[in-house]
Formats: sequence, C-alpha cells, structure tokens
Amino acid sequence: MDWFSKGGPLMYPILGCSIFSLAIFLERLFYILKGKKGVLLDFQRRVDELLNNPNLEVKGLKDAIDMLIEGKTVSLSRGIGALSLIARVSTLLGLLGTVLGMVEVFRNVAAGKLGNPEALAGGIWVALLTTVFGLSVAIPTVFMHGLLSSMISRIEEEMLKLGEEVLIRYVKGKA
Repeated sequence: MDWFSKGGPLMYPILGCSIFSLAIFLERLFYILKGKKGVLLDFQRRVDELLNNPNLEVKGLKDAIDMLIEGKTVSLSRGIGALSLIARVSTLLGLLGTVLGMVEVFRNVAAGKLGNPEALAGGIWVALLTTVFGLSVAIPTVFMHGLLSSMISRIEEEMLKLGEEVLIRYVKGKA
C-alpha cells in the first residue's frame, strides 16, 4: 500500500468516494432487486383502488396513475444522483492530483533540481497515481449509475404499460 501513501493527500478523499459509491450502489441494487415485485404489486393495488371510485373521470385516472408512477420512480431513484456526483468529483480529484504533482515537478525545476531525476519523478508519480486512482473510482461509478438507472427505467416502463392497459380497459368499460 506504499503507492497509496505516495499518491498524496488526495488519495483519501478519492478512497472515500470509492467507499460511498459502492455503499450507495449496493443499497440501491438490493432495494431495487428486492422491491421490484413489491413496487409493481403495490402500484397495481393502488390503481385498483382508484378504479373503485365511481366518480373518477378518465383524465383524473390518467393523472392519478401518472402521479403514482412518478412517486414510485422517485422512491426507486433515491440516491442515484449521488453516484453521478461521486463519479464527477473523483475524476476532478484525480485531475487536481495531476496538477499538484506537476506543480511539484516545476517547483523542483525552479529550485535547480533539473539534474535530479528523483526530484522530478516524485511529482510525476503523484500526478499519475492520483489520476489513475481517480479514474479507477469514476469509471465503475459511472457504470453503477447507468446500471441502476437502466433498472429503474425498466420498472417505470412496466408501470407505464400497466397504467395504459388499465386506462384502455377503463375507457372500454365506460363506453
């Protein structure tokens, strides 16, 4: 783990980003996988309750279904935006490490250490290491965000399909 400490102080916030992104991803993944069936059943149950209202107009039913879908989608999406933020921040922290490493290189050059390869290599080492570490956190986090967003979109599509089927049956029953 010597490489980690040589990467400089920015390695710790990047590590924190990694831990937070993994925690958010796992929590949301289990919530979505465990709750998908329950979300769809609860959605269907609530739509059935709406259908029991004899004074409900088609527009009111459609609006109520849309609100139910939006509410369920918001519930499923909780925390997903944080993954996107973490991906951007970890990339920027890696870039900041690159800049700080290069500043160290130029500081050594200005101090007359141009002939000392070790003095120059230390700054380049910091620059490259923080960049690699920042990207190694950002890339999987972008993937995690995309995967969860895709899963949520599929559930939302299923609710939209169920809602459309209910509306069609409702309109046919009124005619």
